[in-house]
Amino acid sequence: MLRQVLRQCYSLHRPAVNVYAVPRFYRRRLCSSSSSESTAATISIDRSSLYNPPEHSHHPTSDSELVKHLKGIIKFRGGPISLGEYMSEVLTNPKAGYYINRDVFGAEGDFITSPEVSQMFGEMVGVWVMCLWEQMGQPQGVNLVELGPGRGTLMADLLRGASKFKNFIESLHVHLVECSPALQKLQHQNLKCTDEENASQDTDTRTARSLFGTPVSWHATLEQFLQIANIIIAHEFFDALPVHQF
Repeated sequence: MLRQVLRQCYSLHRPAVNVYAVPRFYRRRLCSSSSSESTAATISIDRSSLYNPPEHSHHPTSDSELVKHLKGIIKFRGGPISLGEYMSEVLTNPKAGYYINRDVFGAEGDFITSPEVSQMFGEMVGVWVMCLWEQMGQPQGVNLVELGPGRGTLMADLLRGASKFKNFIESLHVHLVECSPALQKLQHQNLKCTDEENASQDTDTRTARSLFGTPVSWHATLEQFLQIANIIIAHEFFDALPVHQF
């Protein structure tokens, strides 16, 4: 008696099946099976193409060159290194630093910045720089410095937008602080620089001339321009700067 009551309750409350949401191949089986109360409706699902992640391995993996380098520093010091030193090695190590040997921006990279999204960003920064230059009394020989210029997109948009103001353009000397040779090459291309003045010299500073006639100098370290800077742009620079944790 109890079994019969439970069977009736199940038949009243079991979920309805939408036949038209089932593939045609299985719809026939479902319709034919629903005609008989004694036959249960079954739907087969092919899971062969689903992603099956590999099991986590506890076996040791080979370290990268950067990890080996960091372990060597820690072993040599006989103890931990500072957060600032770790960040500096990870970002700007001459051989394996994150920014050193590749283009990290855009669809082929890891992230995007506002100058790469729209040229209006660099043009608006250019308007701000011109207003500041006018407030300074329109001096000649202004050193415009950009820290971490990425691909050089912001500076290229700035100079192109301000190129009609000849007095302003002729007063500028652009300084790009960039330690990555790969990004320096991209900046050189995007600014359409020519007339390399000291490319053959063994120095951390080299100077070229942009398409707009503005001299452009590259510096590998901050100390090389601190005494000459008049206007500084640092867009999304400090968020990746190695810092010390206390």
